[in-house]
Amino acid sequence: MRNQATFCIKTIHRPHCCAALVRSIHDHYGENRPLIHVLDDGKLELRFSAVCPDEAAMVDRLIETEYDVGLSAGRNRLLDAGDTPIVIFADDDHLVTNQTRLPDLIATLNKHHDLDLLATLSNNEERPRMIRVDGRTLRIAFGSYRQHRSVRWCHYVGNCFVAYRDILQAIRWDESLKVEEHWDFFWRAKIAGMNVAVDLNHSFKHEHVDPPGYQRRRPEYLKAGLDTHGLEKVVWK
Repeated sequence: MRNQATFCIKTIHRPHCCAALVRSIHDHYGENRPLIHVLDDGKLELRFSAVCPDEAAMVDRLIETEYDVGLSAGRNRLLDAGDTPIVIFADDDHLVTNQTRLPDLIATLNKHHDLDLLATLSNNEERPRMIRVDGRTLRIAFGSYRQHRSVRWCHYVGNCFVAYRDILQAIRWDESLKVEEHWDFFWRAKIAGMNVAVDLNHSFKHEHVDPPGYQRRRPEYLKAGLDTHGLEKVVWK
């Protein structure tokens, strides 16, 4: 996979989680693993390289930036830092398991010419969703518009996926949104005509860990995203 795919990990203040993910990639794929690029925008004392130097030495590229550039900027920099045609994204608190089967997932992506991004489940969650606008409300509800065997074509997926680098570079994440970036990205991806699906036969393991001082809900970023699209709210149903 090294010539074909790069595993991109954006991390902040979860060095032990990042280390476990890196080890899981090595454990399951050995010499046939994808390249591993990690971007860390944490405080110096909580940097991946400082807390977990052994695992930091196991990655192919470590990018350390100024503090808290945000999820969107971090992912965009990871996109621009490599040159393999395919990228793999997962949050730093995910783990590769026997159910992830990245080579098969990449093969499915390459097989279907109407796919740009193919996601996995996260545990048994992050199933396919559809997006539509109802007045000034963005609705994100479970569903799909096509299926073939275990693959479900949809508009919105979770954080674990493989995709073509050039397609993601054309869409990009909105760097003004440090959080609340996920729905914004997939809404713009839908508008741009990006082909998205979930393969229900693949999954990452997920045991969520909140970084020290982390704020999951930051209303100022939600409002900024809504204002960009002329919306009032996002409803998950």
